Amino acid sequence: MPERVSVIVPARNEERHIAACVRSILAQETDAQLEVIVADGRSSDQTAELARAGGARVVENPEQVIPTALNHALAAATGAVVIRFDAHSEMPPGYVSACLTALAEEENLGTVGGWRQVRADGPWGKALGAALASPLGIGYALRWRRPPAGMPRTDVDTVHFGCYPRQALQELGGWREDMLTNEDFELDYRLRLSGRRVVFDPAVWSIYKPRESFSAITRQYWRYGHWKAEMLAGAPSSVRPRQLAPPALVMTALAAGRHSMLAVPARVAIGVYASVIGAVAARSDSGWRLAILMPTIHLTWGSSLSVYLPLAAIRRASAGVHSRSGRNGTPARAEGEA
Repeated sequence: MPERVSVIVPARNEERHIAACVRSILAQETDAQLEVIVADGRSSDQTAELARAGGARVVENPEQVIPTALNHALAAATGAVVIRFDAHSEMPPGYVSACLTALAEEENLGTVGGWRQVRADGPWGKALGAALASPLGIGYALRWRRPPAGMPRTDVDTVHFGCYPRQALQELGGWREDMLTNEDFELDYRLRLSGRRVVFDPAVWSIYKPRESFSAITRQYWRYGHWKAEMLAGAPSSVRPRQLAPPALVMTALAAGRHSMLAVPARVAIGVYASVIGAVAARSDSGWRLAILMPTIHLTWGSSLSVYLPLAAIRRASAGVHSRSGRNGTPARAEGEA
């Protein structure tokens, strides 16, 4: 196992979570030497102070967006292995050890990651956890609930919070800085294009503290749809069938409200969709909140993707370029967790 592991954490105004996050990293049960690097986006609260007090090294992220934070932290990292983590999350004691075991045992590994257990404080956060863990949620249910016992490591498209050989990150130029969200998927896509493997390991898992208000969740998924559109415009081959379902739902809802030959079948389809969502919500502790939140996530993400995909495609066609890394535009502010 390597002698040193760098855990890099982008953060901005995360004083509610950063101390527990850093504490969980430094409490890892591993023989490796750990360093925690928090890239602070000029927080207006006590994020940087709490991170330092907890034992992390803090570097500045003046651009105040996630991919630049990750690249600033990567530049400061000294470990042969780099783990990208998040201020909204906590590591159980065996997290780093499981990552290093996978790196040692798997060939040609670009990154390894695992699943997340949602621990919410309020009702909307719990509803989001139920939506994420449902196969009808966002299409990554495997990554949001405990995998079945005995499940082997599996090659996948992307993982949460990858653990990377530092050399692989440096060869690819780190995270693409014009991808203000969806930056991990984009990096994993480039890792796979380079011939490296992206592996899901059930032994790797973390605790996730979700957003706790309906409006914050809605903004989050509008942002996700926007930056998925940017990803797909630049790399159409990365599209997966599940990513087409939300835009299809939006188109079906629009068709259901029009006077056309498609109106009746569209209304039937929406009725079936609503019935399925209702049945899922009825079996959940989150009840009516889940019944509202799940279609909100689908329609918000799908609408955002539908709006921004043609705009991104036109802009790229006009520019005539496709850049894989580095700054390709002026970053706007993004929230601290992707």
